[in-house]
Amino acid sequence: MEDQWRIASYQSEWRQLFFHTGTLLRKAMKETAIRIDHIGSTSIEGLAAKPIIDIQISVADYQNLACYQLKIESIGFILRSENPDLSKRYFRERPGDRRTHIHVRQVGSYSEQLSLLFRDYLRLHPEDCLRYAREKHRLMKEFYHERAQYVEGKGPIVWDILQRAHTWSQNIGWEPGPSDL
Repeated sequence: MEDQWRIASYQSEWRQLFFHTGTLLRKAMKETAIRIDHIGSTSIEGLAAKPIIDIQISVADYQNLACYQLKIESIGFILRSENPDLSKRYFRERPGDRRTHIHVRQVGSYSEQLSLLFRDYLRLHPEDCLRYAREKHRLMKEFYHERAQYVEGKGPIVWDILQRAHTWSQNIGWEPGPSDL
């Protein structure tokens, strides 16, 4: 399996990988998934990224884990119950499978909307994509053996971009578009 702890140039196959897994999720979850969206850096054409597909599933009843856990697990993902982020449930691939992150969030929640806004803003603002890519390369070089520090190091630029995205969203009346699947 390829080393996915690296920053790679954008690859058009990431979109197909999302659609393949997203389609399996849609079939398994049916109406339980209100939205299934490709999020994160691999969802932004031209942006360098860790080659890990991030998928956000928005559900109507986030607290009812039984409503969706087995459906997601039925296609090969495992709940990571040790996830400290209480705004999402986090699933990962089985050992040996291609790295994929599944984020289940309450539809309409702040965390769900923030992920979509960040993605949509970066899709339309190449100058901020470039700044973000440069910072990710810098941090990967500095913290290659310290993953938590790499993730934490992205905080300042992510919040700077989110501040710009917030202003942009107000200026255009942004709302999330239709679900990717």
